[in-house]
Amino acid sequence: MHQILSAIPDGLLDAEPAELKELLGGPTLIHLEGRRNPPLFLSVMQHGNEPSGFRALCRVLRRYKAGGGREDLPRSLSIFIGNVRAAEKNVRRLESQPDYNRVWPGSPAEASPEKAMMANIIGSMRSRGVFASIDTHNTTGPNPHYACINRTDAKFIYLASFFSRTIVYFGMPPGVQTMAFAAFCPSVTLECGQAGDERGVAHAAEYIDACLHLSRFPDNPVSPHDYELFHTVARVTIPEGSVSALVVMPKMRKQTSAFARTWTI
Repeated sequence: MHQILSAIPDGLLDAEPAELKELLGGPTLIHLEGRRNPPLFLSVMQHGNEPSGFRALCRVLRRYKAGGGREDLPRSLSIFIGNVRAAEKNVRRLESQPDYNRVWPGSPAEASPEKAMMANIIGSMRSRGVFASIDTHNTTGPNPHYACINRTDAKFIYLASFFSRTIVYFGMPPGVQTMAFAAFCPSVTLECGQAGDERGVAHAAEYIDACLHLSRFPDNPVSPHDYELFHTVARVTIPEGSVSALVVMPKMRKQTSAFARTWTI
């Protein structure tokens, strides 16, 4: 279902998310060689209306020879550009599609071409030996930037704290990208704020570039004073027409009113 490339296609770094379907044709896995191995894995556009990761990727690649710049990539990079059909319509997914971030290995979803594609990507990347995995997303509300992990091992916390002091640990739902990669490498989800917010693009670009320059994970764990770890224990949907709802978490409050909202990854 996906194509595999070893170079950046002409025009990709100047393309808008809505143009990716015409440019690429479908989901695309790109392997770029860098000075260090194993590669860093980066997924963008798993949801068609969450473009910050793709825009950040373009910004980073322009600095290096792979994207027309002057320097070699500090580390090899494998990029998965996901739901380009949904990106063309600026929607999370098309009605005919499963959610791309619910069909990775471990998902209970029924068999589909998308589920087979994700299993193929995991097999390919496992054989390459991945340094770390980054999955990029946007949020529907004006949330602060935060990182999500599926394990609380020291390397996972380090990778997440590199992006934000706020870290969310979750074990549900199954079938998400980070959970599949967590079986063989440190993995993290970046929540980069709302689509269209330039701060999210800049933050993600800075983080991706820093990870490319990371030679190894430190031996010492991150100090507990340098991050706040939250645990997702429930998923809350506020019905349309509700006057207001107050969601309370340890050290965290959010007032919402008159809309239906769920936090999804």
